Amino acid sequence: MELTPVELERLSAVIARRSGLLFPEERWPFLRDRARAVMARGGFTSGRRWTSALERAAEEGAPLYAELEAALQVHETSFFRYERHHDALRDVVLPALVGAGANREERLRIWSAGCSTGQEPYSIAMTLCQLLPPKFPVEILAVDASEQALRTAAAGVYTTAEVRSVPATYLATYFRRRNDRWTVVPAIREMVKFVQYDVRHGFYIGKFDLIFCCNVLLYFTPAVKRQVMERFTRALLPGGFLFLGHADGVTPSAHHYDRRRAAHGFVYHRRASARQVSGDE
Repeated sequence: MELTPVELERLSAVIARRSGLLFPEERWPFLRDRARAVMARGGFTSGRRWTSALERAAEEGAPLYAELEAALQVHETSFFRYERHHDALRDVVLPALVGAGANREERLRIWSAGCSTGQEPYSIAMTLCQLLPPKFPVEILAVDASEQALRTAAAGVYTTAEVRSVPATYLATYFRRRNDRWTVVPAIREMVKFVQYDVRHGFYIGKFDLIFCCNVLLYFTPAVKRQVMERFTRALLPGGFLFLGHADGVTPSAHHYDRRRAAHGFVYHRRASARQVSGDE
């Protein structure tokens, strides 16, 4: 049971059109492996017939296509994946938002987009606990399209291998160990609200001081990247900050953002004086 290059090209076109996901030729091995599993579960023995059935399912919104789209989701993540982002929180972002002279509401609202199994928002919560005054109000909205990933995230239980990148002092303070499982303490879990949400088709979820979207946009077509970036700009309060992953391949509009150098990287600062985009309030 094999998919030919012609069938993979057809499949890539269907996925880009229906889901806005980008599968250039260098990602075909990944696509082939995930598609094989879906084909096998459906009892298909012909790649050509399965591809034709999938094209029809995509047009009709049928379960066969939904199963493939779920199989293509990538949940690669880790605690403190971008250490420099946490340095930027300390050195640039928090002084601007809550430091002396900051003219903002005394709380922080943060959006973690594409949070996968929860390591990113929990890492943000731990860093903020170290840097902010006690009981400073923080709300982290962590969203992902995968219901299964969100169940893992909400449970907050990880293996020893999964917490290996957590600093030792954080591990001792913010986790409780039982055998080879490490559970995030309630004080950190309570800072994070997990919601199933697809940034490609999202609804309005409010305004934020910070948005983290790291290595999510890289999987989207250019058109979908633009749509998602417009959604972020509408959701980010003037004066707020946007963090992107190094591989996302997106440069926010200079009309709306200033690029601020921080810890050998960049964070994007939403201009307070920028002209509002459509949908701003």
